Amino acid sequence: MPGPETIRDYLDTVTAQIRWKRARAAAARELATHLEDQRNEFLAEGHSPEEAERLAVEEMGDPVAVGTDLDRLHRPRPQWGLLALTLALLLVGGWLRYALTRVGVPWEEDLDPFRCALSVVVGAAALMGGYFLDVSRLLRWAKWVYIGAVVAGVLSLHLSPDVNDAVSYFTRYVVLFYPAAYAFWLYACRGKGWLGLLAAVAGGIPLAAIGVEAPFLQGVIQLLVIGCFLLLLAIWMGWFTVPRRQGLAAVGGLAAIMAGTVLWMLLGAGYNASRIQILLHPETDPMGAGYQSIMAQRVLEASRLVGEGGDLSIRTNTVQGMQLPPEMMLPEWNHDFLPTTMVYKLGWLPYLLLLAVLAALFLWMLRRCACQRSQSGKLLALAVVGTLAVQSLFAVVLNLGFVLFTAQLPLVTGNLHSVVDCALIGLALSAFRSESILRDAAAPAPETLEKETA
Repeated sequence: MPGPETIRDYLDTVTAQIRWKRARAAAARELATHLEDQRNEFLAEGHSPEEAERLAVEEMGDPVAVGTDLDRLHRPRPQWGLLALTLALLLVGGWLRYALTRVGVPWEEDLDPFRCALSVVVGAAALMGGYFLDVSRLLRWAKWVYIGAVVAGVLSLHLSPDVNDAVSYFTRYVVLFYPAAYAFWLYACRGKGWLGLLAAVAGGIPLAAIGVEAPFLQGVIQLLVIGCFLLLLAIWMGWFTVPRRQGLAAVGGLAAIMAGTVLWMLLGAGYNASRIQILLHPETDPMGAGYQSIMAQRVLEASRLVGEGGDLSIRTNTVQGMQLPPEMMLPEWNHDFLPTTMVYKLGWLPYLLLLAVLAALFLWMLRRCACQRSQSGKLLALAVVGTLAVQSLFAVVLNLGFVLFTAQLPLVTGNLHSVVDCALIGLALSAFRSESILRDAAAPAPETLEKETA
């Protein structure tokens, strides 16, 4: 039976052998490029267009055999281990939020077991939804993903209600996605030289401005730190086709100026400066701004290695005829300071084990990032891991009694926050799963560019 004589017929036969439908378009694009290059070579030798196309197809080889080879190459790489560990942490977090804060006070809506259970179910759905998401398609629309993130942030600033004295409460959950959104923006700017690099830097400004306007200090700091790291890494990988040394120097200096300016605006004067003073010396205002820090430290000092802690030596309040547990004297004891409550009720050892499992999840994801062949997938996954790691660091510091701003321990503190964490992890695992189809176009090597511009 004669084989196909046109490129289109050849590609149809090849892709029919690839069982993963999502991989067919990527494989066809890659193969079509080779076929067109071969056809052009035959055209240059003087062959007619029909003859050149037929010869190019014949030279490529049997389409069924080629398709079978591509089928073996382009297969999803399941991430069952990371999925299972994330789901386990989500379940543990949901149980902790309910079990440790169930004190029988009817006015505490967040203690509703239905809400805790719902957060676990929705979080699991967000994790699996992100996992099966087509990241390759998102990358093709990277610019619009970024624009959508900016629009979502602006809308949330104007439409989000004020909850627990927090202005634009739901904006903070949008800002948690911004390091990943910035990774998409960097991908959209790649291969455009110095103008692309300038656009990449400018793309971080609207994201940071929304975080400042929220205000969400934790989100702004993690965006600055992770965004600068991603941008420097993109330059190192040659994404903008500019000399590596010049690009790193320019962005490094500009990033330092921008970070210094924003941090000065946030922390340099007025109310925020007093917060720094209280952070370092909470004893100067023990019944005011320093109360939360002093109470957290007192709870930790009364905690044991295993089991419930001892006497806090404080006088508890009676509300509606009910004697409140001593840990409830710590503001946000069932939200941001849930890890502190865990230490007091269960002991230091369970808390440290929980942190160790979280660290194992992040290190496992970092190891997968290091093995990732796709630069775009690696950058996106690093944005997610960086976001979760910075959140964890802030949460640990907060729960040691150093209070500067709110911070939540990923997958443990907060119902909606855990859902966002699951969505981010699912996005990273999707990049790992789709590694074989996230093939980046080759960019000129930075060393070559340096020689050319020398």
